[in-house]
Amino acid sequence: MLEATIKKQLRDFTLDLSFSVKQGEILILMGANGSGKSTTLNLIAGLLHPDSGCIRLGDVTLCEPPADTNVPVEDRWIGYVFQNSAVFPHMTVAENVAFGLRARNLPRTEIADRVSQMIDLMQLADLRDVKAGNLSGGQKQRVALGRAIAIQPSLLMLDEPFTSLDAESTHAVRELTRTVVTKFKIPCLIVSHHIADSREIGDRVLMLRSGKAVWEGSPQNIPDDEAVCRCR
Repeated sequence: MLEATIKKQLRDFTLDLSFSVKQGEILILMGANGSGKSTTLNLIAGLLHPDSGCIRLGDVTLCEPPADTNVPVEDRWIGYVFQNSAVFPHMTVAENVAFGLRARNLPRTEIADRVSQMIDLMQLADLRDVKAGNLSGGQKQRVALGRAIAIQPSLLMLDEPFTSLDAESTHAVRELTRTVVTKFKIPCLIVSHHIADSREIGDRVLMLRSGKAVWEGSPQNIPDDEAVCRCR
C-alpha cells in the first residue's frame, strides 16, 4: 500500500496532497497541465524531494524530511513508465526488458525466466529479438510496461502512457496495465487527461488543481462541472 502526504513549494503554487493507494488498486491523477500530477509521481519516485510530509510504501518509509529519511531512487523498487516509453532503441525487446534486472545483478537464469515471463505477458514473443527502435508506439509502451514489471516493483506508476497511441494500441495497453496490476496485486498510479482512461481501468480518481485535490471518487461519477474538473 502506498501512503503519501507531501508538500512541495513550486514556482506558481504549493503542492499539498495526502492520499493512499491499496494493493491491486489503480488511482488516476487528473487535472489540467501544470496542476502537479507529474510532480507528484516524481516526488514519490525520488526524482524530486518534498519540503515536508511522509511517503510510505508498505512497511518502508521512502521519504520523511523531518527524520532526514530519503531512500535512493534505485532502492525504492518502483516501476515507472513514461509518456514517450523511454525504451533503448539500440537494444532488442528482450534486452530492454532485462535492463532493470541486470542493473540489480540478479542471477542470469532468474533474469532469463523473468524476461520470458514478461515478454509472454506483454504479447511480444514474436518481437523478442527486434530492436526497440523499429517498434510501433504501442509496442514500445508494452516493452516499457514489461520492463517496469520485470523488477517485481512494490508500486507501478505511469505518466500519460496512452497519449501518443492510436485507439487500438491505447485499448491494448490499458488492458495489459489492468492485467498486471491485478495479477501482481501492486498499487498503481496513472497520470491522465482522459476520462476514458479512468473509466476503462481506474478504480478511483483524484483530481488536482494548482497542487490541491479538488475531487476524489469513482471514475463513473466524474463531475461534468468544468469549475471542478478543468481537465478536458
